[in-house]
Amino acid sequence: MRSLNTGFHPASALYKYALGRLLGWGRYVNRFQYPSGHSPVPTPARHYINLFLERYDCDVRGRCLEFAPPYYRERYISRPEVVSYDVWDVDESQGTTLVGDLQDASGVASESFDCIVMTHVLCNVERPWLAVNEARRLLSPGGLILCTAPMVLQGYAPHPHDYWRFTPDAMRSLFADFSRLEVHSYGNAATASGSPQYLMCEHFSSATLNYHDPACPSIVACAAWK
Repeated sequence: MRSLNTGFHPASALYKYALGRLLGWGRYVNRFQYPSGHSPVPTPARHYINLFLERYDCDVRGRCLEFAPPYYRERYISRPEVVSYDVWDVDESQGTTLVGDLQDASGVASESFDCIVMTHVLCNVERPWLAVNEARRLLSPGGLILCTAPMVLQGYAPHPHDYWRFTPDAMRSLFADFSRLEVHSYGNAATASGSPQYLMCEHFSSATLNYHDPACPSIVACAAWK
């Protein structure tokens, strides 16, 4: 595959002109919405979240917490090393075991969890630094947070509100107080620019989908140990 960052190409100007016209045409023919019948929706971002979680699958153990919707509960709950699996939401919903605002989780005891899965949660939190501080308090010593956040999303994601997009630098800043931190970037300029167009995984070749450019990712992720 030709790198997405090789600099000047003789066809570059023509490509950009054609792409600009094609995107303009998309205003009239593109359905800016998710395909029906999928949960979760097969976006590149969801593919990248799966890649990230696969990287740390063996570290998910003990008392676990995931934030709604619990897309990954079935992935982990039957494992013998998982003792319990709670689901948290800001409002009560089906399958929820904890209800509250992560910015102030004073009703939940410190060191309640050994692993917290936070996939695209912080973008919906008004003050994410408070949420990260609370999540750290809720972790047992040596506990792990698996967090993903978007640099680009398809559109506005109001659950309950939509506040932020994140960079690798933002993740390093938010999780600076953890004893160990590993930050990752997934995606590239093609998948990032395709996101607002509601392009799904099937619209990209495997080579493009799985090319990761840290200078222009679709999502960022981090594993943070207390």
